[in-house]
Amino acid sequence: MRYDLAVVGHIVRDHISRGERARVVSLGGPCIYSSLAARALDASVVVVSRVGEDFTRKEFAWIAKRGISTNNIRISDSPTTCFSIDYRDAGRTMRVTRQCDPLSYSDLKGFPATLAVHIGAVLDEVPERLATRLAQRDCVVSLEAQGYTRQLSSKGMVNSRRWNNARLLKNLEVMKASENELRAIAGDDIAPRRLSKLGPEIILLTRGTKGTVVWSRTEGVYKIPAYPTHVRDPTGAGDALVGGFLVSWIRTGELLWSCAVGSAVASFVVESFGPSNFGSPKQIERRAQKILNETRRMRTGK
Repeated sequence: MRYDLAVVGHIVRDHISRGERARVVSLGGPCIYSSLAARALDASVVVVSRVGEDFTRKEFAWIAKRGISTNNIRISDSPTTCFSIDYRDAGRTMRVTRQCDPLSYSDLKGFPATLAVHIGAVLDEVPERLATRLAQRDCVVSLEAQGYTRQLSSKGMVNSRRWNNARLLKNLEVMKASENELRAIAGDDIAPRRLSKLGPEIILLTRGTKGTVVWSRTEGVYKIPAYPTHVRDPTGAGDALVGGFLVSWIRTGELLWSCAVGSAVASFVVESFGPSNFGSPKQIERRAQKILNETRRMRTGK
């Protein structure tokens, strides 16, 4: 079987709190949010991941019930990666309380045929040599920048770090990054002339409620608005966006429509807590059309 999308990285447990409010525990990371975004568009999806022996049958069943193949999820001796995420004062702090073993070359054995691969690392769990091998596959390959621009403090707090791997970046078709993550890769200069030297053909710069800026080597720079809605939980919105984008991209090859689809899927995610609502294909299409109508080309310097 050939899948539309494979997402590679750690499935994580997110323990989410908002100030003094009680925590919500849910599965998370790109392996969940990008995959479910793709499934909302009726794409076939497989996850390549490692979890701990503490990962329950109920959690495996939850993933499988949503139509995501679990055949390439391996059990490790180390515990499942866990994030403690706290939203307050319009900001977010993250701490890693448990961390699973990184993926290895053995995890690529039996890697299924796919139209797209998203390297959805959350914290260095896809070693750069392994990511580079994946980036050389004959399909659309996308990278989640956060997994390589993070480091942990002695207390497990997630901080930013500088990172750049020219060999990996030049083999990518798509990279998704926040503004801080992009600066960690490119430095303070993230003008189009600088982005053209990084390597990826397409860069999705996510900006939360301010929408997304898409840079394309062939089509230029555009501002994709966020769909106006009430944000209850921003967790996973960027991951959902890239999942929706990739499915539309492999089907249509239309850059702006694919960005609008990704933004539309993300708008459903933020309306609920956890990975619970991604919209139906018709709902996504309606919002994507509105987003596309409001998309504008950005003027840039040299």
